[in-house]
Amino acid sequence: MGREGGEIVPFKPRRRGLRVCRFLVFLGLIILLLGTLVYHVPVFTLQEIKIEGNMRLRDEDVLRLTELETGTNLFRIKLWQLKEWLLASPWVKEVSIRRLLPDGLSIVVEERTPSFLVPYYTSFLLVAADGTILCPAPANIEGIMLPILTGLEIKDPALPGQSLHCHELANLVAVMESFPEDFREMIAEIHLSGDGGLVFYTGEGVQILFGQATDSAQKVPLIQETLRELDGSLAVINVRSGDKVHVLLKSGLINGEKEAAVSGDE
Repeated sequence: MGREGGEIVPFKPRRRGLRVCRFLVFLGLIILLLGTLVYHVPVFTLQEIKIEGNMRLRDEDVLRLTELETGTNLFRIKLWQLKEWLLASPWVKEVSIRRLLPDGLSIVVEERTPSFLVPYYTSFLLVAADGTILCPAPANIEGIMLPILTGLEIKDPALPGQSLHCHELANLVAVMESFPEDFREMIAEIHLSGDGGLVFYTGEGVQILFGQATDSAQKVPLIQETLRELDGSLAVINVRSGDKVHVLLKSGLINGEKEAAVSGDE
């Protein structure tokens, strides 16, 4: 109510709420129209697919997994679905996908790489560091420079994409990552014992009793020093204690600091 010339004059009702509603309806119609146009305007059809990061998988393999076809409307492509399809490949560890407007798509792949050869019946499996089975190894493994890994329990059927789910494997990988590259290349075989202990074998046949996957910073230098000093005459190196090294020579025992001879069963 207002007062005008001594008389009470009623205010006219405000129509702001009605105007807001009309504006929202108009905005919704515009958005709906734009959405419809986006799905049908030819400028947004897929013309180029950029694939990066793939080394083992060819571009053709990636496209086959995604089932993408040029000419598809870019906004009809479900990126989450493409990611699921790509991750179904045991070689794909992670993937990032984004639209490149107006007509492109970017796929960045992070692949798994083989880290071990795992015996399986009369053949071998290529296994990644996270325990994922990648594929059967070729019949001739002489040219594959990967360590043979024993001591794992593999359940049938061992198919690509399955995981070995071995806690000791994660510990082994952590130890291997602490090795200098030249030392890592010397390892020809690794055995995971039931108590989590690690045993390495070099290409020259030296057995390295590493013990539990701990104290790598102390154990690795001891192993390297011993290999340098006694190269060619070593049979066993034992660093399970972590603070000292014991060795067994091919021709007998060695005296001095490294006086305690050990066997693989000790």
